[in-house]
Amino acid sequence: MANANNYLDRIVNASSILTTASTNYNVLGDRIGTIIYSIIYILGFLGNTFALMTFSSRRMRQISSSVFLLTLSISDSVALITSLWFFLADAFSIQLQNYSALACRFRTFFAYIFTYSITYKFKKNICTPRNAFITILIFFLILCGINGHYFSPGIGQEPIENRTAHCLENRESYPKYYYFYKIIWPKIDMIIFCFLPACIMILCNVNIIYLRKKQLHQLENSNNYGSQKKPTQINIQQTLNGILPIQKSFITHRKAMERQMSLMMAACVIVFLFTTLPVTIYLILLEQHTTKNQNSAQDNAFFTFVFRMLRALMYIHFASNFYLYCLTSRIFRAEFIQTITCRKFTVTSNYDQSTNVVLNKISNS
Repeated sequence: MANANNYLDRIVNASSILTTASTNYNVLGDRIGTIIYSIIYILGFLGNTFALMTFSSRRMRQISSSVFLLTLSISDSVALITSLWFFLADAFSIQLQNYSALACRFRTFFAYIFTYSITYKFKKNICTPRNAFITILIFFLILCGINGHYFSPGIGQEPIENRTAHCLENRESYPKYYYFYKIIWPKIDMIIFCFLPACIMILCNVNIIYLRKKQLHQLENSNNYGSQKKPTQINIQQTLNGILPIQKSFITHRKAMERQMSLMMAACVIVFLFTTLPVTIYLILLEQHTTKNQNSAQDNAFFTFVFRMLRALMYIHFASNFYLYCLTSRIFRAEFIQTITCRKFTVTSNYDQSTNVVLNKISNS
């Protein structure tokens, strides 16, 4: 992943001397990339806008998971904006890196900041709605520190005399940074970007499942103790008015909402790994192949084509989260429909009615 934004620039000069058959890979990559990125932008910006509207509602903001999913929608949109760098090159042959190396560094820096930020999800007992924004800010500053090396002069060169700007690595001027960037950083990047978030998410979900089972066991024990201590007395008027069912529904569906939020975040991380891990592994293997086979220029066009397809696959994730929410959470679907139709209540079934009671109670708590 660390070389995902600069590998294509590094081999573009070598590609100019390739055969006609190899050049077809470049043309094919431009056409496929234009189509894929166009679909990603249409579905992605539309879905992220809908997700942003839904999680911005007063009721959803009361849930800690929604605060992070709101931030996730913003991060996805910024990540898609940074990919316009590649879309302009594929569709219109506009190489922005030829205009400013500083702009290239900024784009790479923010691309990694916002693609990193969507991989980490936090437990609800750590990130309550009151301190969620503080946690996000601290995490953002940590990511800025980790990726600050992209502003190193070892990357990019401003235009000098007859030379245009570029985003390539300055191997001769900064050999130590070149070694770090090409050999050491990709492995660090894979751990931080893929494996560490996956491990954290798995441990958090296991802990959540354990705590829920523990709470359920305690609740069953308390109910058994209460039923043995004295008979249950039910107020007939409360039952007729539906107060007791609503109170039980509030507790039940509040837990269901938190459970579905956790499921939504888990689905996002799983899809993220499936879409980003291939390009990360590919770049590490490609760098090893290039180091061992210095005279493989004839394969550069094919390697570039494979890389561009895997990179497009990576950006699909930033356009898919809203649709994952709709598939994994019935409560999110109900809240989304309520948001876009500007309705305060949706009475279609007992489940939907109790869901709206839960959401309104949360907003008033």
